[in-house]
Amino acid sequence: MGQDYYEILGVSRSASEEEIKKAYKKQALKWHPDRNRDNKEKATEMFKKIGEAYDVLSDPKKKQIYDQFGEDGLKGTSSDDSGPGFPGGFGPGGPRIVFTTSGMPRGGAGFMFRDPFEMFAEMFGGDAGMFTTATDPFSGGFSSSFSSSSGRSGGARSSASSSSSRSRVRTTSTPVQDPPVIHELPISLDDLFTGCTKKMRIERNVTDESGRTQKEARVVQIDIKPGYKAGTKITFEKYGDEKPGTIPSDIVFVIKEKPHSTFVRDGNDLHCKQTIPLSMALCGFELPLPFLAGGTRTVRSAGVVRPGQKIVLHEGGMPISKEPGRYGDLIVEFDVRFPTQLSTDEKRQLSMLLSGK
Repeated sequence: MGQDYYEILGVSRSASEEEIKKAYKKQALKWHPDRNRDNKEKATEMFKKIGEAYDVLSDPKKKQIYDQFGEDGLKGTSSDDSGPGFPGGFGPGGPRIVFTTSGMPRGGAGFMFRDPFEMFAEMFGGDAGMFTTATDPFSGGFSSSFSSSSGRSGGARSSASSSSSRSRVRTTSTPVQDPPVIHELPISLDDLFTGCTKKMRIERNVTDESGRTQKEARVVQIDIKPGYKAGTKITFEKYGDEKPGTIPSDIVFVIKEKPHSTFVRDGNDLHCKQTIPLSMALCGFELPLPFLAGGTRTVRSAGVVRPGQKIVLHEGGMPISKEPGRYGDLIVEFDVRFPTQLSTDEKRQLSMLLSGK
């Protein structure tokens, strides 16, 4: 899991956006290096941790990946072969599978964390480069002046210097990343139940500085964890066409669930319909039901089953990918098959039986 960002900010895992923001402000002011000049080294370390925690927990996509995979999942160093990091069979330098992110890649995978001093400046007013005495959150004693590239400067800077800095930022040319390329990846319900590995061939155009273009192909491995749902996105960062002056697009595979002949998935639950004869509906039964991936589920009833009645097998459905070892439910709806005709003797016997005579 690495660092516990919730503990660093002092909030619960169910904290709202406003509570997280409020906690960040409190902790950032407490541990800012300017307020801890006697212990500046420790304060700087804590200040950076607080900034990193808020950067993750305030971003829904980063927070989702952190809650699922921890700090290693964000930084692309997970030891879990089926999640972010190296997929099975690929070593350093090979493709990395990561879930869709909004941050920029760092070291080939994961997120780039924001500069904590720049984040502090944006939160409390002023530009990213400095605070004036009017916007200084510490206004009672000393000035605060920050630089995202070199840390905190020694003293206050003039407004002319700040203006010059902003001008340089505006005129710097930054490469723009091409839009992601989306591919549907049809997966059977059986494979989503057991998990599987798919290999896909990706072709792209690579253009060098001279303008010469050639095709490049590579085979990527996609690990599908048990319980993945339709709509799950698996991204290969910067695997798109390479062109001078641009950042290659991400290649995104979106899982599409193939229809199943027996089961219908609803979240982590599975639904199916089963027809039984009237004798079973009245007398009870123990019925083996063919299940996914060649397995079976046993449905039992000791009482009378009415047409349309449902029996729930708890933990008999799909695996829950975020909670290994747990499963959804299997809901079986019964259709009772009545006899098409009865003989006179059968009618008499059935009448006597049902009337209790």
